[in-house]
Amino acid sequence: MTWDITTDFEYVVTKKLPPRICFGTGLARDVLPIKGPCVSSFMKRNVAEVRPNLGPGSYDIKRDAFYDVENRIYSKNGLGSKVPRWKTKHEYQPPAREVPPEKPAEQNCAPFNSTSKRKGIFKTTSCPAPCDYCPEYRKRQMKFAYSFSGKKVLKCAVQIKCVPYNLDACGFCGCSCSAQGDYWQYENRIFLCRKHYARLFRHCLAKFQGAKLAEFKSVRDCFFAHSHNSCKAALKIMKSEDIEKKLRKEAYLDLYFPQRRFCNE
Repeated sequence: MTWDITTDFEYVVTKKLPPRICFGTGLARDVLPIKGPCVSSFMKRNVAEVRPNLGPGSYDIKRDAFYDVENRIYSKNGLGSKVPRWKTKHEYQPPAREVPPEKPAEQNCAPFNSTSKRKGIFKTTSCPAPCDYCPEYRKRQMKFAYSFSGKKVLKCAVQIKCVPYNLDACGFCGCSCSAQGDYWQYENRIFLCRKHYARLFRHCLAKFQGAKLAEFKSVRDCFFAHSHNSCKAALKIMKSEDIEKKLRKEAYLDLYFPQRRFCNE
């Protein structure tokens, strides 16, 4: 098969003309409108003010800078409306009968009409609170007197005075010190009964020269353990075991609740 080649054919390409209408309208469309209905509130806040005819001769002398403020339109009736509130007028007539008196309110048998026991805010417990503990640690030990040839002897918290007749008299009031139980002495020369020692210590009176109240020591007569019957011999009233137990208990309690006080306390 042979192909016939013609050299007299001329190929012409014609361009298609664009349509006159774009997006359904033939009107001119601004890409960035400055005024008109197409400007949104956001665009109004950000678009700069357009003044095409701005110049020295374009100002209106009759309109000064405060013209808009002085000639603004404002309401002369206030913000309230003059329209009547109710369309129909309501006329209130007196009641047909007297209003019955109010009955007294019934009193409840208990607050909130409940007799059940309420739970407290804090739960009671026998355990001490953290604030009840003393943070300062003190090593408390009872004192003993040691000797090389004998056994150790407990140092009593209160000195025991064993005499047939106890003639110690209070240096403040002159009464018998042993009649009130334990009393106070300084170097076996000055004696004070329990009542006046507490009073002098409370008011810090320097009655005795050369001796401080804090240096007084507690003394007890021996009548609780044995009786002398006006002689040096002693008749035991308590057993030796009970006496030792009593002295040990007093020495232990004196570590936590000492009788002897100091001036700085």
